Amino acid sequence: MLNESILDKDTELLERIKKDDQVAFEKLYRRYWQRCYMQVVRRSCDAKLAEDITQSVFVSLWEKRKTANIQHIGAYLYSAVRFQFITYLRAQMHEEAYAFHLREDDQERHNPVEVSMHIKELNEAIEKGVAMMPPKTKTVYTLSRSEHYSVKEIANELNLSEKAVEYHITQSLKMLRLVLKDFLVSVSLFFLFF
Repeated sequence: MLNESILDKDTELLERIKKDDQVAFEKLYRRYWQRCYMQVVRRSCDAKLAEDITQSVFVSLWEKRKTANIQHIGAYLYSAVRFQFITYLRAQMHEEAYAFHLREDDQERHNPVEVSMHIKELNEAIEKGVAMMPPKTKTVYTLSRSEHYSVKEIANELNLSEKAVEYHITQSLKMLRLVLKDFLVSVSLFFLFF
């Protein structure tokens, strides 16, 4: 936990950054970049991804320096890193689904019955993954994916903190990735051999 003198120094640095002080920004960067970086590495085991997300968060901080109302820079940065990582996971799931869809379109010309069967199996796999989720996680996932609520809207709707909502989204995506990983491997093998 950071002591009060560091928090005071952070507040002073934030004020200086609002006045375009690059030296103050570099001090904050040196103080927090490694913790932000390690947060992503621990979750993803991907150093390049961690570097990209950390860099993106600090670029965003600099771009929003005059308008952002930041009380505690450490908490702000860690939340921003978590949010960017969740956004990355969502994008990965969409890319996998899109790649599957492209393969599906190609195969549809060859065997529409088989493709329809695999679409049905995909939907069943997704339903299975959702059914395995704890009730609160399932509710958050449904609001996020089916109803397209934002994290803030879900937090307000369910009387949860935004951090709790992000946790449930992360957990739901992990569970679906595990369920769909096996499914996508079997479907990929099918398309390789047919």
